[in-house]
Amino acid sequence: MRISTALSTSIALVASSALLTASASAESRPVRGPLPTAPSLKDGSWTAHIAAPIVARARAGAGARMKLPGYTQWTLAPTAYMVVDAKDVGATRWVRIQLPKRPNGRTAWVPEEQVMLKRTRTWIRVSTARRRVEVYVAGQRRRTFVASVGTGGTPTPKGRFAIYDAVPTSGPLGPKILVLTAHSNVLQTFMGGNGVVGIHGWPSTVGQAASHGCVRLSKTGVAALSRFAVPGTPVEIV
Repeated sequence: MRISTALSTSIALVASSALLTASASAESRPVRGPLPTAPSLKDGSWTAHIAAPIVARARAGAGARMKLPGYTQWTLAPTAYMVVDAKDVGATRWVRIQLPKRPNGRTAWVPEEQVMLKRTRTWIRVSTARRRVEVYVAGQRRRTFVASVGTGGTPTPKGRFAIYDAVPTSGPLGPKILVLTAHSNVLQTFMGGNGVVGIHGWPSTVGQAASHGCVRLSKTGVAALSRFAVPGTPVEIV
């Protein structure tokens, strides 16, 4: 009888200990939110903010390694990348970001724990046929600007890109150059650079197909657009 009682007590203590351990483990396990989704006009988009250099992968959890700087090339501001996908691989959540590199649309995967995710409802659409730049917030069009786009020989590249950097400047390009993750498909180099495409001022050609691939606005147009266009904001060129 004493042996049976002792055994029962021992089993109860072990079970109680296991229950407490499991409870503590569950409480300490981080609660994940929903997976960040690809950018859309209706649902907005996600941005991954990086303040220090990190290592990215060609595939989630595997593939070639590449080092991403924690600052932009021109203003040296902390980088913010547009998120285009996300997935869980084992215990790690990975987010896929669009890089400001050739070829257009190039991406890489980074662990979610190494970035800070933010959601935005702002969206920019550029129509090369209508020569218009439209700003949408929460799916509603808020502003429209008349633009100049690329010529037939140096067209503005089409696709879904993002604002990479916002560079203050003076002169006809000012007051800001909104550098995109896009590059010209015909110019490999331009004015000492690698043919990067941006949205900037150049009032004299607004409304025409006259640029080398960039999107040109009036000075007031660039100033107004820059209040919406922060790094990571999606820019769809059609």
